Amino acid sequence: MTSAVHPSTQAMEGGESMFRKGTTMVNLGVGLGLGYGYYGGSLKSTPAISVSAERGLLEGIGPGTIGVGGLIGYKGYHYDYPGTSYKATWSNIIVAARGTYHYNFTTNPKLDTYAGVTLGMRLEHYKDTYYNDVLNSRNNSYGGAYLTSGIFVGGRYFFTDNIGGFAELGYDMSYLKLGLTAKF
Repeated sequence: MTSAVHPSTQAMEGGESMFRKGTTMVNLGVGLGLGYGYYGGSLKSTPAISVSAERGLLEGIGPGTIGVGGLIGYKGYHYDYPGTSYKATWSNIIVAARGTYHYNFTTNPKLDTYAGVTLGMRLEHYKDTYYNDVLNSRNNSYGGAYLTSGIFVGGRYFFTDNIGGFAELGYDMSYLKLGLTAKF
């Protein structure tokens, strides 16, 4: 006599991910850490805010699923010149494509683990009051578009069939992102 196995349980056996071809997931996250090559000292940053989405595109390349999608986010920085009232600010908007590989290292049907890369543009605006006052410069700001890339590992844990939380560790907008995720 054969026993009946629920299809979702069967799909999860052997480390297969709950992220499959045709699955769409959307993340709303907050990132911690500096990122983008800005380094400590008196530099302060706002948390990175991001929205990312991806769709399962291809199965059968190894045991997991390849996903593609995108990310839009914002991160700001602020530097106060020590002992003065001068300050500098940077605003960064990132628009990037994301590629992911989903493989569940456990048999937990509520867990989705993955690794990925980002490639896109970082739009930066800079403004500095120091150069305006000290050097009597009228052009104390600049902006530009820069190629940006990143690499990350992540995991999502679902509290319901469609709503969960996620965490990503790596380097793109920030070193650590935490937030909510929805599955469609």
